[in-house]
Amino acid sequence: MALSLFQNFSILVAVISITLEFVRSSKVQYQSIIMRRFVLGTVGGLLGILLLMSTVPFNAEKTIIFDFRYVVMYLSAMYGGFISSIITSVIIAIYRIIVTGANNNAIIVSTSILICGFLLGALSHLKANRGQKFLIMNTVVALSIIIALYLISDSFKLFVINSLLFTSTTFITSYFICRYIQFSVTNIRNFWQLKIDATTDHLTELANLREFENRFEHLFEECQNNELPISFLMLDLDHFKIINDTYGHQKGDVVLSELAQILIKACRGYDLVARIGGEEFAIVLPRCPRETALSIGRRIRQQIEDYSFCKETHEIRMTVSIGVSSYPNDAMDAAKLMSLADKALYRAKSAGRNSVMLAQ
Repeated sequence: MALSLFQNFSILVAVISITLEFVRSSKVQYQSIIMRRFVLGTVGGLLGILLLMSTVPFNAEKTIIFDFRYVVMYLSAMYGGFISSIITSVIIAIYRIIVTGANNNAIIVSTSILICGFLLGALSHLKANRGQKFLIMNTVVALSIIIALYLISDSFKLFVINSLLFTSTTFITSYFICRYIQFSVTNIRNFWQLKIDATTDHLTELANLREFENRFEHLFEECQNNELPISFLMLDLDHFKIINDTYGHQKGDVVLSELAQILIKACRGYDLVARIGGEEFAIVLPRCPRETALSIGRRIRQQIEDYSFCKETHEIRMTVSIGVSSYPNDAMDAAKLMSLADKALYRAKSAGRNSVMLAQ
């Protein structure tokens, strides 16, 4: 029995660890909240099925079995809310009937699971701290277990022994699993924060130079391998030093931040927008031919010219010079593409600024 119990616990820990590693190594946290709750509820239900497949029998007839399904239900409700809790409990309850048949015990236990799942989901939205919610929700779990055992137990002695064992084991396991998850979630958040800090310009929240170089090479190789065009825009604010000297560096930072938002809105979701210098920006446009890139550059130039920066205090007007280069028209490698766009930008500035120049 001890070995079966350890096996059940090992499955629980293993699946939770795998799930946490998946969260750490992906951007699942950026998906919609509803989608995350559906996914968490489904994962919880499937984990509950795995646990039911390795249950621990507590009597000779195997009518009373133990596993950590209630721990999964609590975790699903605690971290996924009502939707997640309902999905998990429904999946577990249905499988409980399927695996043992629609006998009296299975119906009682499945009903208990559904009611418990509903209550846990409702309690997950309590305005209380994590410790208080843990105690309240696990009290509901304990009562659900006790009531189900009372209805299916043949003797009072067996009922008392199983109730004490089930509730204490579930409570202790829930506590330590929660501590483990909380520790892991903190580490995941720190990991992603460090990654953001290492790849993002702190002022504009665009990709920084290091991230730009890494992603530009990858995007270029991808387009080259698939024989698709890719274009590069190099942008530089005209006379930006005058803004810092006249209005101060704080207003200059506001100008750069607002400019970044203009660039983001002008580009597609999969385009790369980066700040690669003080007032110098770069845009990589995968699957974008030369003519379209030139049109985008001209549109951006016009938008910046028409825009009032720091409008709440000064209404500063700015212009931008842009150099454009494209593969395969202008260059056959990423470094050359960037160099040609830089030279085109220099010609735009030499020609009087506030203009867009193609690579030659």
